Amino acid sequence: MKYKALILDLDGTTIANYSSDPPTPRVTEAIKKAHKRIHISIATGRPLYEVQHLIDHLELSGPCILNNGSQIYDPIKKKIIYEVIFDKSFVPKIYGFCKKKKLQVRMFDGEKDIVYNGEALPGKVLSLYIPNGSIKAIDALIDFCHTLRQVATHRMITLDEGYHSVEITHADASKLHGIVEVMRHLNIQKEEIIGVGDSYNDYSLLMASGLKIAMGNAVPELKAIADFIAPSVDEDGVAIVIEKFILGE
Repeated sequence: MKYKALILDLDGTTIANYSSDPPTPRVTEAIKKAHKRIHISIATGRPLYEVQHLIDHLELSGPCILNNGSQIYDPIKKKIIYEVIFDKSFVPKIYGFCKKKKLQVRMFDGEKDIVYNGEALPGKVLSLYIPNGSIKAIDALIDFCHTLRQVATHRMITLDEGYHSVEITHADASKLHGIVEVMRHLNIQKEEIIGVGDSYNDYSLLMASGLKIAMGNAVPELKAIADFIAPSVDEDGVAIVIEKFILGE
């Protein structure tokens, strides 16, 4: 199979978790070599303002899935080309539940994150982000969100054992939905995509890819559906994936 697109998760896959540093020299070099043969994109839970410098550093050519699929950024045209808006009517309900569980709520309006404390809502909301809650509290929040129509949750691991974070978006915003839009934009098929990830929110990324790759440091649930387990992010696993499946080294 000749693959036409490589879609990489960011934290825990291409770079260390929650790092603002660029990938290692080996990963950076491999990505830049692969540009000549394949479209390369990222699929991340982070917003554009946090990853713009990484997109530019890696000279990415493929549409990039941001904020867990609520936005897609075209690095060639340098603009957002796709956006899924969250239904603001759910915000007070979710905030009230989080307040009872003593969970912080952050809101993303498409340009910036703000800590939300129940004040007036901005004109547009793309997502809510609940950082570093106990797994029990995050489990309860996810169960609550499942009772709300057209609301999706994206669980993410944290650096603190016993804690998770969650992104809450419109049900049509996920890495899977983002990949569908990328396929349309690039005129490619699922079978022509390599997807690489490490966390719970990468499940939909792998399921939408022809070749499913989990990092060595990935959660067990992701490894269970993978076609290939790459070395960990600390071992430059992305470079090894590129060398094996794209460059043929």
